[in-house]
Amino acid sequence: MKKLLYTFLAVSIIFAACKKEEDEIVTPPSSIVGVWTPTSVVQDSSQTVTINGEIIYEMDGELLTFSGSQTMTPEEADMQGNMEFTSDGKMLVDGDEMDYTYANNVLTITDEDTTMVLPCSVTSTDLTLTMEQSMDTAWVEPGFGDFSISVYYGMTINCSRSTAVNTNVNQRVGNTDYNWFVKPKFNNILKSIK
Repeated sequence: MKKLLYTFLAVSIIFAACKKEEDEIVTPPSSIVGVWTPTSVVQDSSQTVTINGEIIYEMDGELLTFSGSQTMTPEEADMQGNMEFTSDGKMLVDGDEMDYTYANNVLTITDEDTTMVLPCSVTSTDLTLTMEQSMDTAWVEPGFGDFSISVYYGMTINCSRSTAVNTNVNQRVGNTDYNWFVKPKFNNILKSIK
């Protein structure tokens, strides 16, 4: 009788687990889920100004046509803290929470006002996000001629997966008597309650 009861119990648990999997929302791939620490930022920018079909490099001491790339630390790029992607589709950055989806190397981040679609590559240890903006505009200025401006700005954020590894052998074997963690004594706890 016990075997039959255990069998029914096991089968009901299996069916309940299967039903639960069918009802769950599809979660983002686990490859992006986790905490990511920015390691470097690469900024690329270019601007081309033309007047009447001629490229203007400088005017009145101001550089108008240029291009270049700069690699910097996250701090130099005014980035602080980590990015966390949860398995339920939330992205956490600097206390802000946004929704995200990740598929086919494209990360889509949505908050209350905006949606950003970013090319993204993920490995087990590295994450690269690329943000790009460009603008082309042209107009005719009476008395001067045809003007056009073409601007590009790109930023690539390189991150590594944050992993906390406990290398303290004493803690892993149950000895908690070392300097950064001291197990409180029961008598001290009682004294603090009084």
